[in-house]
Amino acid sequence: MNLAFAELGVRDLANSLAWYQSVLGLAVELLDEPRGFALLKDAQGSKIALKQGSPGSIRWQFEVPDLTAALDELAAKGVAPESGIRESDEGYRRAVLRDPDGNAVSLFDWHPCG
Repeated sequence: MNLAFAELGVRDLANSLAWYQSVLGLAVELLDEPRGFALLKDAQGSKIALKQGSPGSIRWQFEVPDLTAALDELAAKGVAPESGIRESDEGYRRAVLRDPDGNAVSLFDWHPCG
């Protein structure tokens, strides 16, 4: 399991995007304005996602080679996702878990959808 990025909830995507670019010098890797999402990276390849929604919320995004296998391993430890696997139009599958404090933890894999 690899930490891919952290997703921060922001009130105003355009304003936050400008701040992270101009103040921290991050570059835009992916911008999906209609869905209120931006993925930024620094020169070393570290990434952060901005998602328009609840300011201050954070979700950790972990990439796994096989989401179904990862969920089977977690089930054996008594951990279940909030809901089933969801497929996106962008080509990934995702499941959301909660840590003991209620923080969202997403596991995803790349999977041709449709």
